[in-house]
Amino acid sequence: MGRLDEDALRVLSLTPVIPVATASADGVPNVVPMTFVKALDDSAVLVADNYMDKAAANLAENPLVAVCVWDLETKRAYQIKGRAEVLREGPVYDEMVSWVKEKKPDAPAKAAVVLRVENVYICHADGRGKDVALP
Repeated sequence: MGRLDEDALRVLSLTPVIPVATASADGVPNVVPMTFVKALDDSAVLVADNYMDKAAANLAENPLVAVCVWDLETKRAYQIKGRAEVLREGPVYDEMVSWVKEKKPDAPAKAAVVLRVENVYICHADGRGKDVALP
């Protein structure tokens, strides 16, 4: 498992809409813009499943997921990859439900998707393509 450094955490917290990419077992990609995405800690990213259909089906077949975050002001960007765990009960699920209901009371909160960080790739000019996941 990898960890996000301070800058990747900062950029993640600043990105208002985050593309979340999944793929089916046979490799058909799917990417959707998500607003309920945040760091749980430096080794896990929480994605709220509010309206996931294809992505949820993909995660049932293939747990690999990627997100991309960027800071337009500083031109810093990262791709975060890992394996997802889908939770429908427990403390992380309860935290996700509270977060969603606080921000958007009418939105469903079906599952907490926890991306366990494995790789963090630089997407900005300085170091592009380098994996900077901390051990």
